[in-house]
This record gives sequence, C-alpha cells and structure tokens, in this order.
Amino acid sequence: METKWLESKHGYRIPCRDNWEGQDRVVIVCHGFGSGKSSPTVQALDETLPRHGMGVFSFDFPAHGESPAGEESLRVPFCIDDLETVEAYLRSRSPKIEVSYFGSSFGAYITLLRLARHPRPQAKAFLRSAAVTMPRLVDTWVDERAQADLDRQGYFVPDYDYVREMRITPAFLQDLAEHDVFSRYQKGQATLAMIHGGQDSVAPAADARRFAETFGAQLTLVPQGEHQLMGPGELEQVLDRAVSFFRG
Repeated sequence: METKWLESKHGYRIPCRDNWEGQDRVVIVCHGFGSGKSSPTVQALDETLPRHGMGVFSFDFPAHGESPAGEESLRVPFCIDDLETVEAYLRSRSPKIEVSYFGSSFGAYITLLRLARHPRPQAKAFLRSAAVTMPRLVDTWVDERAQADLDRQGYFVPDYDYVREMRITPAFLQDLAEHDVFSRYQKGQATLAMIHGGQDSVAPAADARRFAETFGAQLTLVPQGEHQLMGPGELEQVLDRAVSFFRG
C-alpha cells in the first residue's frame, strides 16, 4: 500500500491510496459523501480485489479525508475532474490497463457523471448505495437553520457524524442542481451493476430501482439493508457481487 499525491486541475493536491501492483485491471474507488479513501468498504476492497487479480486505487474528494482543499473546492465538476485525473495517471503508468469503477453513494453519483461526460461503453462500474438523486437528497438538508447559516456565513454543516466537518456552500448546491444523473446519463455509456439496501433511508431503494430500470443496470436488492450495507453478511455480499461483476 502506498500513498500518492496527484496534482488536480484546480490547484490542490489529491491524496491517493495506491494498491495496484501492475495487474491487468485496476478498480478506481470513489467514496461516499463525508467519507474518505480509508473507509471500511475501501479497506475491504483493498484486501479482496487483489486476491482476484485486480488492483485498487482510491482517493479523497476535495474537502474530504486528507484533502487539503477547503469547502470552496467542494464542487461537483471538481470531483469529476479529480476522478479523471486519477484515471489519466493510471493510464500513464500502463496505457493498456483495464480501468473499472466502484462508487459508493455520492461516489457512485460522481462516477455516473464522469461516464456521462466521457462515455466508456465497455467499462464496468459497480455502484453501492448509489445516490442517484443526490441533488434532491441534499436539498432536504436546507432547512431554516441551514438557510440562516448560508446567509450569515456562506455555508452550512449538515447534521451528520461525518469523518470531518462538511461545509455546504451555495456553489455546491448550484452544482448539484445542474448535475442531475437522470438527465445526463444515457443508457449504454458503461456497463453497470448496483447493490442497494431495501431499508436505505438516505438514498431510497425506489430511486435505485428506477435508475436500474431506466438505464439497464443489474440491481441486487438487499431487503433489510440500510445505506451503509454493514449489517450481518452485507459487506461480504457487496464484495462477492463486485468481484463476480468485475470478473464477469
């Protein structure tokens, strides 16, 4: 395992977790909102995927994890750009490498937007608890208190126990309003598989089902699963499905 720092297109450095040792396929992992590249799911992927011939490369979105960037850099286009920067770096190391994607929640949302921007029909993307309606989800956070904080200090902090304080700015809210996955993504821009908890109260299963039906994604529903999919046996199911899909 090695830590790398890549230069973003926007003047900050991207902290990365490099667990790729030259395998023919590498999976880029995009973490969820308020999480980071060292989350339990990423660690489990680091342990599991190399046993099946796949490298793993994860990174922190701006204002997440070890990122030195502040809330002003937490922008949807910046997140997409960072994913593309990571992918370009991997291809510079091995031009013929097969790049796949694993995205959790917000990371799944960013992965889909990246694929909508530059489609890769033969690529595989595995989406865990995908926040396919991320703009609508965040909009529910903007209550009277949040609006007062936006007006007073230019950001608000969601009432969630994140790894580090997450500051939501008007610019980020505007980005979300302009980046609706259902409008931007088109069927066939990649090969998709999804796994989602039936009891997900953050990103409702009904939205995941609607996305899968609209765009032809394979959907595995975990009936009693919540958003983190960390109940008994659920992480193992996520890993098994991901390995089976990537090996395909």
